[in-house]
Amino acid sequence: MTTRLQEFLPAFLTDGAFYLIVFTLSYALEADGASGRDVALVFGIYTCAYAVVAPLLGRASDARGRRTSVRLGAGAFALLACALAAVIRLEPTGIAGAPRVVLHPAAPGGLRAWTYSAVAGFALANAAFWPALQARLGDRAPSAAALARSVRRFNIGWTAGKACGFLVAGLLFAYAPSACLPLAAGCAGLVLLCALADRAGAQAASAGSPPPEHRASERPPRATRRAYLLAALLANLVLWGSLATLKGLAPKLGAHLGLGPRATGCLLFAALVAQGLAFAGLGSARRWAYRPGLLRLAAPSAALGLGFWLLAGQLGGGSALVFASALLGAALIGSAQAVTYAASVFYSLDYDEHRGLRTGIHEAVLGLGGGLEVLGGALADATAWDGAPLLFMSSGAALGALGVAWLLRPRAGGVSANSEGLGALCAGEEG
Repeated sequence: MTTRLQEFLPAFLTDGAFYLIVFTLSYALEADGASGRDVALVFGIYTCAYAVVAPLLGRASDARGRRTSVRLGAGAFALLACALAAVIRLEPTGIAGAPRVVLHPAAPGGLRAWTYSAVAGFALANAAFWPALQARLGDRAPSAAALARSVRRFNIGWTAGKACGFLVAGLLFAYAPSACLPLAAGCAGLVLLCALADRAGAQAASAGSPPPEHRASERPPRATRRAYLLAALLANLVLWGSLATLKGLAPKLGAHLGLGPRATGCLLFAALVAQGLAFAGLGSARRWAYRPGLLRLAAPSAALGLGFWLLAGQLGGGSALVFASALLGAALIGSAQAVTYAASVFYSLDYDEHRGLRTGIHEAVLGLGGGLEVLGGALADATAWDGAPLLFMSSGAALGALGVAWLLRPRAGGVSANSEGLGALCAGEEG
């Protein structure tokens, strides 16, 4: 594969397969009569386990090599996906979005046990895979401009994969639920083939080598890098929590709005299309790195988007106006999350030579943000109101906006000042 394809395709296939599985299992639990907390635990268990393990396995990729970590993670991911496809069968009942769940006769335990065990296993597999895959971008980039372009292709890859995963899951679950998990297993097998086929750049990918001297000289002062990295991590925490609430509680929130699996899947697809377009725009924008404007606006935009979902819940179930309000909110949240994710990845890779550890911390923060949906699900159960998670996360986004503004406040030393070095290089010619 070419370098560009290596930066795009594994991320696309992995997130496409994973979110097809998550959406399918969440709706299978909903059809099985699960509570809001039970549904939220699907992604909640995954993200909490991922938050603990990702920094450890990211650091291991610094010492033992990127390709080893990527291949181990891809192999475990494919094995788990195939196991789920073999054990869980979703049979149509004639009612769209309400299949009958049938487990293999030899499989011990019930649907919840298999679901929660599988997502915990996916957390381990992805904790080996994702930090190493991202750190490899920094290992191979000869300049800051090249790194910015690599991050853009990577971000568009996983966003497109996630969007396709949700869209395909929403359509298949409504009309052909039995095809969801086998299709995900096939995509997971392709991920493993991509990992095994990656022979280019072996020396660059084998360990966390320091960046070239000319790239290191482009960096702003360490205090500036630290402030922007912390601000990006904080903003990404609340933005990822907002998006995770929408996708992890999709069955409950869809019912709250009077929307079925197909419409809810389309809303999540729209959020991720907006996210992908924002990633593409960031890759083409001049001088966004180490400038505070977009990062300061991200959390308030997410709070506004969640407000549109709250408004949709008050407009009456299932109307076109409800869908339009939720669609606008999803687009706002998706585009704002693209800003925080791109900033978090870029500043993590640019901070120092320990890129596996830094991207592991970045992924751990995503895990913690995703775990916020569990609190939202518990609030929905405690208050008997399915809109409670939206109000909870909109409050969190507002607090996150205050924290980002404080971290990027003007101060002596120019932490918020325009950096003409690396920021200017992000406008490098497309290659």
